[in-house]
Amino acid sequence: MLVLSFRDMSVPRRGGVTPAAIYDLSPVNAGMSWWPAPQLRPAPWRDVTPIVDGKHVCFLVHGFNVDRDNGYTGYGAFGQELEPGGMLPGLGPPPLVPIDLEAAGVDVVIPVLWAGDWYLPVNYPFLLPDIRLTGRYFADLILSSATNMARVSFVTHSMGARVVFEAVQRTMVGARAAGVKPPVFDMAILTAPATSDEILDDPNYADAVAAIEEFVVVSSRADRVLSLAFPLGNRVEQAMWPNDPGANAALGRYGPRLKSGSKALGKTGWYEIPPATKQRHSDYVPEPSNPVAPYPNGWSPKRLAVGALAQAVLDRQPAPWPPAKTVTPRGA
Repeated sequence: MLVLSFRDMSVPRRGGVTPAAIYDLSPVNAGMSWWPAPQLRPAPWRDVTPIVDGKHVCFLVHGFNVDRDNGYTGYGAFGQELEPGGMLPGLGPPPLVPIDLEAAGVDVVIPVLWAGDWYLPVNYPFLLPDIRLTGRYFADLILSSATNMARVSFVTHSMGARVVFEAVQRTMVGARAAGVKPPVFDMAILTAPATSDEILDDPNYADAVAAIEEFVVVSSRADRVLSLAFPLGNRVEQAMWPNDPGANAALGRYGPRLKSGSKALGKTGWYEIPPATKQRHSDYVPEPSNPVAPYPNGWSPKRLAVGALAQAVLDRQPAPWPPAKTVTPRGA
């Protein structure tokens, strides 16, 4: 498995933004334990190119408050299940029978690391410049002849959604300026997205929204991070930075609010996790450093449900749970 990094990898926390670097986690096998964190080895681009050239690549992008090791172990465990042959024996549910979460339509799954660490109670609003710089470097990678991917999809958590909107927007603008053809942007699955519920109509991301063929939003009204911390942090962010993306209601809590005539209508799916499930902000991606007995590698029933949802929608199938909600324009 490859890991893509846009952060200083020499430190486990508070790493700065860097251009793209690729690391190798091979071999990844069905019995692999993701904690303690397995060693990453730099991967030469000459080895990376044949892996992704002409392929459908799915990038997994973490959110805020994720350090280096938790980023690549949690998303490595998630990606392992989506990739061919990654099924862990005894994953769950009890009596721990195998569960196959392979997304047949995806060729390569790559976890992405970026400089989204928590290090001060107030540093959340200061991340927007880092997100924008990461998006620029991500776009450079997507347009690079060293990758030459045919199709690109994303599974994001929390603030990772913003990284993806920045990356795709910059890719499309850069491709147009250079007169080159970008890859097809297949799908963006946004779990608990920590961004405005109006972002799909934000003119600053119009090219990204037009380019991505399908959006899938996974939200939960029980998410206290998005109900309490997000509005406060977003107000501070809006006061500090120009072109802050949208209002203070989080997409990952309320689901998409689209304008009448929105270009995202008709290609946006929405799955709202029922409040009774008590889906916390941390219940979307496995956390190998904090395992949940008897599940391996930090999986849990709630996280398995999200994995099954991602598998289904990546293969253009209805998710087994929760029921899909209808996305309607505001005022309709």
